[in-house]
Amino acid sequence: MSGKTKLLKFKSDVEIRKKYFSPGEKGHPARANLYMMIWLIKKLTKPGDLILDPTSGVGSLMYATKLGRNVINFELEQHFYDTQNINWAYFATHQQPTGTFGLLHGDARRFLPYPANHCIFSPPYSVNISGGGAKVAAMAAESGTSVAGYGKDRAQLCTLSYFNLLMGMKEIYRGIYNSLPIGGFLATITKDSVNSKEAKFRGFGGIEPYSADTIKICHEVGFDMYELWQRDAKPSMRLQIAWSQNPGIPHVVTEEIIIMRKEK
Repeated sequence: MSGKTKLLKFKSDVEIRKKYFSPGEKGHPARANLYMMIWLIKKLTKPGDLILDPTSGVGSLMYATKLGRNVINFELEQHFYDTQNINWAYFATHQQPTGTFGLLHGDARRFLPYPANHCIFSPPYSVNISGGGAKVAAMAAESGTSVAGYGKDRAQLCTLSYFNLLMGMKEIYRGIYNSLPIGGFLATITKDSVNSKEAKFRGFGGIEPYSADTIKICHEVGFDMYELWQRDAKPSMRLQIAWSQNPGIPHVVTEEIIIMRKEK
């Protein structure tokens, strides 16, 4: 997406993660910056609220329990479910959280709607990439995604075509809408994807407009726009190498923080 005026910068969360989460924590393709998560938790919620994360990965939202919020996470993949349990044991031992934490294993669509005050999460991206070889590997790196990084559960949305990913996410957003009270916030952190020939065919220059499409489907299920921000997502060394080796690949250097509100 382009044309945003609210650009945010958050420093790297590598060191703060070492403080709060298990030393054995494995990375996740769509893991949100922890400083950004803390900013959203403080901005949109208050102590005592229950916050939902339907695709929770390594469980970063559990940090909210340190701030007196309660958290319910859903996670599809067994290895990330196990990682969250390890992270929570470590976090609860070292941080003495004042909020509660719950974790359900399975497809979010099975559990929604689930009564909660607000929802903060980073959804899966499409990694069903057309083509092959080094260029595709670079595209996967640029998108911040890989099938192996997410997992191989048959219900994993990221393995679907871009269109079917959107349809699956629309079902999840509808479930979130039906979970929240009037005035409840949805914050979803998305990033446009560089991943398919079909995007070029549709006139998007090889970039899937995931953030714009997310806004569209959130409106369709009933949410109203509250605020829209961009985070400056500078490329890692890995991405810089991928770009230099594959100069024809478009660059995506921001991610969108889409804040919706249930008004009716």
